[in-house]
Amino acid sequence: MATSTYRVEWVEIIEPKTREHMYANLTTGECVWDPPEGVPVKRTNSNQWWELFDSNTARFYYYNASSQCTVWHKPSNCDIIPLAKLQTLKHNTDCKTATTSHQGTQTGEPPSRVQALSLSASTPQLRRKSSDLCRSSSFSQRVPEAPLYSNWHDSHLLPLEHFLLNNNRDTDSEHSDSGSESLTGHEPDNEDSDQSEGSYLPHRLRPVEYLNLPVAIPEQPRQQPSTPSLKPIPEPPLQPEREADMEKFAADNLNLGGRGLFRRKASVRELLSWSSRGLTRPLLASSKPVARQALEMFRQVQMYMGDRKARPGVSLNSLLVEIINAAYTQTVLRDELYVQLCRQTTENPRRDSLLRGWELLTIALSFVPPSPTFQPALLGYLNRHRDPTFARCFPDVARWPIHVQVSHYATVACQRLERIGVGGKRPARRPQSDDVDAARIQIFQASLFGNTLREVMQLQASRWPTRRLPWPQVELSQQVLRLHGLSTEGIFRVSADVDEVARLKAQMDRWEFSEPSDAHVPANLLKLWLRELYEPLIPDSLYAECVSEPMTGRRACDLVMRLPTLHRLVLCYLIRFLQTFNKPEVVQHTKMDASNLAMVFAPNCLRCMASDPRTIFDNARKEMTFMRCLIQELDTECVRDMM
Repeated sequence: MATSTYRVEWVEIIEPKTREHMYANLTTGECVWDPPEGVPVKRTNSNQWWELFDSNTARFYYYNASSQCTVWHKPSNCDIIPLAKLQTLKHNTDCKTATTSHQGTQTGEPPSRVQALSLSASTPQLRRKSSDLCRSSSFSQRVPEAPLYSNWHDSHLLPLEHFLLNNNRDTDSEHSDSGSESLTGHEPDNEDSDQSEGSYLPHRLRPVEYLNLPVAIPEQPRQQPSTPSLKPIPEPPLQPEREADMEKFAADNLNLGGRGLFRRKASVRELLSWSSRGLTRPLLASSKPVARQALEMFRQVQMYMGDRKARPGVSLNSLLVEIINAAYTQTVLRDELYVQLCRQTTENPRRDSLLRGWELLTIALSFVPPSPTFQPALLGYLNRHRDPTFARCFPDVARWPIHVQVSHYATVACQRLERIGVGGKRPARRPQSDDVDAARIQIFQASLFGNTLREVMQLQASRWPTRRLPWPQVELSQQVLRLHGLSTEGIFRVSADVDEVARLKAQMDRWEFSEPSDAHVPANLLKLWLRELYEPLIPDSLYAECVSEPMTGRRACDLVMRLPTLHRLVLCYLIRFLQTFNKPEVVQHTKMDASNLAMVFAPNCLRCMASDPRTIFDNARKEMTFMRCLIQELDTECVRDMM
């Protein structure tokens, strides 16, 4: 029988980096080291594409090993190797591999000849249903149902996987700018069409070549390369002991009541998976008293994500303010909002919609926290979308693939959850348009405001690695002196132009600084920088001693010596700066003596965590006494050369 009459099922593939040859089955996706005997094997060529699976977006993508091009669209008129099928069969493959390895050991055969190789190191966390991804329907029915939120880890990777993980995937669409002011309804594009020809360049067809190898060629056993050692990002740390299972929370709290003609109950998977349709009832049973607001919130979430057409003239920011403001006003809607966002970012096939959903989730965590009951489940959901190694594998932010962007959103959201949730120090606040803009920008551009002193020093380390003090404090202090603050009446007490302060704050986050109109602007911004530190200049552990009576200069100075080194240097620099304003010849112009300076700066350096108004009022006087003692008696020679 001629070779051309054979049904081609096996093709040769070559791992791009190590140039190792493997053989894949076009039907099953099975990969083996040796060419199968007695069947035709098609040689590799530039018209061969690998079908892979992105676990974070639940979408297939296609990789060409010859051109190293990656596209979301399914190419046509080419060989598609379904390597992604092995990802969903990891459990079965692992069991078969262990069994086969044991049998190979007993028979004396080398393990590399007996084991079938699994492509993926992790089972997909999010799978689309067969009706949503028609190209996966053939094997979706054969794969047993897996948990919706599974999180598998394995260190045994093929050379093929190392190549894909260590090289930036060039997708056919860049990072979307979801901060635009106009908002239109989502229209289907080529990216969401399974039958689209795509925008890739067609490969020139070449004559088909086959490898007819009835007998396997002897080869040396291959050794799998070790996984590259990458140091994980330390902040924020994963805390699995505080996590909870999302599906368990959903089973206990979701509104699973019957619906439709036969009152069929909805499944947890159905309610936790993305949908383009609206809701007929709130997702959480606890949201029933505010059902109308919950349904309207979901419509607004869909508008923001582009899954529903918005009203004319509606902007992203106005929608965002409405959504978060509703959650701020009605605390029962906060969990409803986060469950809705978890649903719409699960198995979402639309790239822009997915990114906007994660953006909305991350921004919301800057303003309103979830309930203590739901926080562990939300923390578990965020951690399952994080991979700290991506920050070093993909350093160019503008070229991040979508799964790397999702990991970054989840990391930032996790940090914000830790700081606004149970045990965090950041209270809920009503959103404003400027605050929303800042929260969006700071997802990919860390701010010098609102973080800890150590984080500020880490941000500036790449620019000024030898500096021992934060750049915002030094720059703003020098600007106050440069603009004649020593002769400005009411310095630090008189308010500055709010718009100019906000503009200068945004500039400093970009490491820029324009000339302020007067000394009041940098003076107010300095107080704002101190007040917004996540950890106050005087740590909470020492607050009680700072407000205890009687307070003397000697005792106040001794407390300063017990501060952490960075906090002590920053406080000494601030006190030495204020001591220049406490000189009699300066007070004559500014009308700001030690008591007035202490009254202004005490709330910015110490933070009372009490909720009783009487306690807050009493402690305010004690805080002023502590700061006045430092201004009058603290020895600040240790920072004299830093001025």
